[in-house]
Amino acid sequence: MRDAILTQDIPRIMPALTRPMVVGIAALFFMNLVDTWFISLLGTESLAAVGFAMPITLLVMNLSIGLGIAVSALVSQAVGQNDANKIGQRIFASLSLSLLLGGGLAISGLLAHDAIFAWMGADPVLLPDIRQFMIFWWPGAIVILLVMTQNNTLRALGMVKLSSYLLLLGSLLNVLLDPLLIFGVAGWPGLGVGGASLATSLSWAIVAAILLWHQRRHGVLGRFGISLTGLFFIWRRLLVLSVPAMLTNMLVPVAAAILLLLVAPMGAEAIAAFGVGMRLEPFALVITLAATAVLPVFVAQNHAVANDQRIVHALLFAMMRVVLWQSAVVLLFWLLGGVIARQFSTDVQVQAYIVDYIRWLSIGYVGMAIVLVLNSALNALQKPLGSLLLNAVRLLLFYLPGAYLGAYLAGYRGMVMGAAAGQVVLGVAIWWWLWRNPEWLRTRLAQWREHTSTQ
Repeated sequence: MRDAILTQDIPRIMPALTRPMVVGIAALFFMNLVDTWFISLLGTESLAAVGFAMPITLLVMNLSIGLGIAVSALVSQAVGQNDANKIGQRIFASLSLSLLLGGGLAISGLLAHDAIFAWMGADPVLLPDIRQFMIFWWPGAIVILLVMTQNNTLRALGMVKLSSYLLLLGSLLNVLLDPLLIFGVAGWPGLGVGGASLATSLSWAIVAAILLWHQRRHGVLGRFGISLTGLFFIWRRLLVLSVPAMLTNMLVPVAAAILLLLVAPMGAEAIAAFGVGMRLEPFALVITLAATAVLPVFVAQNHAVANDQRIVHALLFAMMRVVLWQSAVVLLFWLLGGVIARQFSTDVQVQAYIVDYIRWLSIGYVGMAIVLVLNSALNALQKPLGSLLLNAVRLLLFYLPGAYLGAYLAGYRGMVMGAAAGQVVLGVAIWWWLWRNPEWLRTRLAQWREHTSTQ
């Protein structure tokens, strides 16, 4: 796969890398929906208890995404350099750091559980359900963090299909175990809300075992003679790269919370529609997210061997592809907006708000997709602060101001139209600049390679 990434025609290799990831990422989104549905059958209190656990789960997911981005950048760079020893050392360092962070989080969570949720203001009535859920989830954080970070090593090594299939396997196992562990089987009463978190932990533990077996089988699991000093050095680089990536991901829910403050005075119907729209957004972006999951591998490997022109072409190609995909989503939502809305509510006003959300904000996804492509490339080039700044500009200077101005002028519909317009303006500006100034980008790539080669 390394040779194909470095030499094969971009219109051929990029789709080949992206297609398998669509399946894995879509499976993760589907698993989360099914999880929520099963828990909802237990009642409102159980659903509320899991809601209180959501900030903790988001923290771990952001940690795993940030660390995974850093792992992908460093391992892909070593693969591009064809340095087997460096590949093994970086994988070992990322694995050990994942276990260290996951173990520390699990132990701290178990010891400080009551204090954490008391500080969050959990109702005493909900505390038993929260404890039942978290007692299995805290240890499960270890395997979740391990899988989500080490899965990136498979993509960095060119094993994109295996990476996707493992995500699919974990999702399917979770869906199969959910009803058994939540509601019981063959006379066993089940664990209620705790069964949901146990199903997740067991599913990803199985995937973790398979993943480590594959790493060992391919000869990349081991110490590779790394010293303690070398280990600490790689840990430091991983953290330097992952923390800005974590902050980038955390900006998204923060922006959503700010947007919710605009929606709240518009009434319960608007709030309900906003929640539905937020749940549909990942599915609308699934191909874009798949493309941005594999693009860093391509960019980092080609950057390591100074294929700068190839990187420029790949960036422009990826942007063109995601624009076409998101444009198809816009068309789909405009044609089927009413049909989709009726699947989530029987209230006519809620349906109208859902239609406004998915029709207008889907236009904004076109610009957002361009930004996400550039974000993923910057992370691969070990420029996470640039990615953080770009995402902050998108959300704080275009998305939110556009939404605020639109809400002021035209209420709910104006809000989603303004948010969409802000994203389109930024996305088009970025694409136009890169298209007109490829030489500027090639110069930056050469400068960044010289900087990273000294690290």
